[in-house]
Amino acid sequence: MPPNAPKLGLIAGGGLLPEILAKRCRDSGRGLFVAVLNGQGDPTRYPADCTETFRLGAAGKLIKHLRAEGVEEVTFAGSVRRPKATDLIPDLWTTKFLARTKAMGLGDDGLLSAIVQALETEEGFRVVGPSEIAPELLAPTGAVGSHSLSLAMAADLAAGIAGARDLGRRDVGQAVIAKGGKVICEEGLEGTEALVRGAGEAARGGILVKAMKPAQEARVDLPASGPDTVDQAVAAGLAGIAVEAGRSLMLDRETMVARADAAGIVLYGFSEADATPDAGTA
Repeated sequence: MPPNAPKLGLIAGGGLLPEILAKRCRDSGRGLFVAVLNGQGDPTRYPADCTETFRLGAAGKLIKHLRAEGVEEVTFAGSVRRPKATDLIPDLWTTKFLARTKAMGLGDDGLLSAIVQALETEEGFRVVGPSEIAPELLAPTGAVGSHSLSLAMAADLAAGIAGARDLGRRDVGQAVIAKGGKVICEEGLEGTEALVRGAGEAARGGILVKAMKPAQEARVDLPASGPDTVDQAVAAGLAGIAVEAGRSLMLDRETMVARADAAGIVLYGFSEADATPDAGTA
């Protein structure tokens, strides 16, 4: 990333991804402004000289700060938990945006797409995906680490791919757990961690499958996994984690592989070929 790249406005939720992107910008000399969403991310994890906190409903204030900071490109990164009601009180910009787009009735994908369009066509920013800033975070194809899919896991993966894509078409979530050639539980609004934690005894030996929603805006909310995902899978007794190659992010891959290898579970980047049960076996 050249140091003369346009200044980046990083809209940060929780988790590891926004911290990785902020470090990448600072290490490369790229200009950076971090807008931490109140109650979601930890502002102390970022350089104090370029970080401020904003309410989710205060989009107008955030946009003014981005423009005042000379930001040209914007990226969204990190998880967003259900916020406090006070954080959702809309300012004037947000009120007009919601009234004009009816975005609250469109689901997560529709809302994010409408935000991206407004930032680009009305406010003059260019929205970039995290993978444009750190392309090495994209999941590779095939086994990642020393363990490979068994025949039974390949069948579970094929079922999981179909299940995750169906879940995505319904704009509910991105992840499922499959076992015995069928989906046994699906992600809800609480996210992947809650899915794995609540899966119970029936999920032991199954595989967690995460896929991008078929109709989602590819620059925001790509499926992401990291070392914590591995730890959660191990605690739940899962046999593997499979994410969509080239369309999902693996954060701190080296640590993920080390933990998965030590626990004897499979890390796998699936492709279209894995949507049939006889693909991807070892």
